[in-house]
Amino acid sequence: MDAQTLLQAYIGAPGSQGDAYWEQLSEIVSDLVRKAVSKREVSDLEDFEEECILAIWTKISALKNGDSETSIDNLEAFIRRAVHNRYCDAIRRKRPTWYNLKLEILEICSGKSNVRGFDVWPNPDTGARLCGFSQWSGSSKQASAKCREILDDPIRFRANYLANRDPQEVPIHQLLAIILDFCGAPVDVDAMTSCIADLTQVRNAEPLSIDAQPNSDDDSSSPVDWLISPDTDVEKQVVDAGWFGHVVTWFWREFMQLSVKQRKALLYGMAADQVMALGTALGLAEVAGSLEMTTAQLASLLDRLPLPDSVTADELGVPARAVPSVRFKAWGRIRRRTRKSPLLIDEEEALAQ
Repeated sequence: MDAQTLLQAYIGAPGSQGDAYWEQLSEIVSDLVRKAVSKREVSDLEDFEEECILAIWTKISALKNGDSETSIDNLEAFIRRAVHNRYCDAIRRKRPTWYNLKLEILEICSGKSNVRGFDVWPNPDTGARLCGFSQWSGSSKQASAKCREILDDPIRFRANYLANRDPQEVPIHQLLAIILDFCGAPVDVDAMTSCIADLTQVRNAEPLSIDAQPNSDDDSSSPVDWLISPDTDVEKQVVDAGWFGHVVTWFWREFMQLSVKQRKALLYGMAADQVMALGTALGLAEVAGSLEMTTAQLASLLDRLPLPDSVTADELGVPARAVPSVRFKAWGRIRRRTRKSPLLIDEEEALAQ
């Protein structure tokens, strides 16, 4: 039997009769997880493969026991998505600065940062997300290996392509364009993120990562379970910008419980269209009031969103490297207060997604 047929046979078998299918299904699940994990950089993520398998079996067991209302229509696709989403969540926690940079690149390439000329699309051959100039959109060709050449000799790259400027002083969208010019073809988004991260040395600026939060502090939780649909990965929703509508009502109630500093950290990190979505639903005056500014001041700010962490830091009176920590801590507090919300995803669903 193929993977999907075996899954249905296991779920549909009454009681212990499912044991006849368990061993073969377990091998298939493990093989599919191993294949999906092999495409990820997980050297610093302990027991990642085992955690993925556990999460997937939690979902399968919930289906077999009748405790889940959502089905698995394609086991292979489900496992790829589950591994991808758990990887993204692990990276958010392990390397928040790197992941924030990745989201910034996705926003730039999808046009949400009001920067034109870029695009992001899935590789038609492999499904991996590629970024590049708009005229390359849809191409399966990629030159991710060229990023390695940049990092092998960053001094030469700065001299020939940055006029010896410090990469940290170059706006991300400009650095993105320069790297794409050098590569001459689309680049995998993760490879681009790592290239820019190494050039700008953001990997070294992680002392205030989520992992640094005390273990007993729920504020270290990720916002993922609260702000996105469990059926679509966070990065796709960053690109699609279609996730805001279903959370506005409860989000605003919890948002107003935060300090003004935390509210600013959150809204200043949003794209203009997301803040406008709030303004459309609640009124710009309401949104402006939450930030202790006038409607005119908010309107003048929209074209600049999302603000760089350095600008947000000046407004909040904190070091730039502390901004991601303030932002994630605010999301954690929202999650803690809304833990009993009817929008809460079942824990088993959250693990599997």
